[in-house]
Amino acid sequence: MSRTMSWALAVSCLASVGGSGTMEAQGAVGSRIDGLRDGTIRLTYAAAAGVCGNGSSWYRSRDGRSGTFYGSWNGSSASQREIENTCERGPVRVVIVREDGDTKAIRMYVGGRWKADTGITDLGNVSAVDAGAWLLRQAERGSTKIARSALQAAILGDSIPAGQVLLRIARDESRPQDVRNSAVNWLGEMVGERVSATLDSIAYEPGDRDIRRTAIFSLSRRPKDEAIPALQKMAETLPDRELRRTAIMALAQTRDTQAIAWLEKRLGQGR
Repeated sequence: MSRTMSWALAVSCLASVGGSGTMEAQGAVGSRIDGLRDGTIRLTYAAAAGVCGNGSSWYRSRDGRSGTFYGSWNGSSASQREIENTCERGPVRVVIVREDGDTKAIRMYVGGRWKADTGITDLGNVSAVDAGAWLLRQAERGSTKIARSALQAAILGDSIPAGQVLLRIARDESRPQDVRNSAVNWLGEMVGERVSATLDSIAYEPGDRDIRRTAIFSLSRRPKDEAIPALQKMAETLPDRELRRTAIMALAQTRDTQAIAWLEKRLGQGR
């Protein structure tokens, strides 16, 4: 399969996950942000299902049994149950710093409350989709720091169609390596049965080995009924020997009994 056809297939797979691919129509929210030349803006929007926080740290559950955690809970580690019992179900709160008409910083929080500050432009509660359109535009065009912050803030919002934008960033060789890796990582967190097929496609594409390795590990975080068969196939068929080793490592890290049995069998055959 040619590279063009492979990426076309991946984009098609994400159509059911990602909605509109351009996200250019960012609406009133984006216009108000871009209209501020100097100063600080803050806004609030609904969090996606499974996303909660305490104002400084946040947690995102993918399947009710596992998830992604950022920060420390009350200054220390905590179990998933402890986190979920004390987690506020949003909203997502975003601070944007503007200087000379450019975005210089994006800070994101989940849960908690704003501090009183009369020097900040507060847009209030806005549409998550409209905010996401502006954030994803920053992810495609901004510096590494801005792009990574924008991706995180967008992915945690409710019903923001990010799939095709993430895929564009992942394949865009002009974007910084860290931004592309971040996009692939977030693909692994998205809900949708076609995501695994997309990550699989990235892993098999010729090109940057680091991006392909990230796709393999992102795939390993998918539900096991999706991840295990795909990783087994990669361990046997990826043309790149180093990436086959990556797939084997990812399989082992799932700690799935069937995956471990499969690995033991292959190792016993001298593979």
